[in-house]
Amino acid sequence: MIAGGYADWEAKRRERTSAGKAKSASTETAPPPPPKPKSAKLSYKDQRDYDLLPGRIEELEAAIERDETALADPDLYTKNPDKFAALTKAIEKAQAEKEAAEERWLELAEQVEG
Repeated sequence: MIAGGYADWEAKRRERTSAGKAKSASTETAPPPPPKPKSAKLSYKDQRDYDLLPGRIEELEAAIERDETALADPDLYTKNPDKFAALTKAIEKAQAEKEAAEERWLELAEQVEG
């Protein structure tokens, strides 16, 4: 209820309307709020990978180092070319697996950090 007559009511209505327009104009020019970041909670499988991958990467590094040490023998190729070929393939496979494990771990670490 507004005290006064029709003219007072009309003035009050214009104030509200102009204030509402100014308010809506200011909200239209403002950028929308940034989206909320996804939850950093990992699924069970992802959390398990995140926990176990560092150990797996260390195992692969040790296997690569062990096989490279065996390949360092200068007489290996002449004495046992099959073993040389097997070690070479094992190193390549371990390096590929290590790179994949590192990539997966980095993806999961980014999810955890948000």
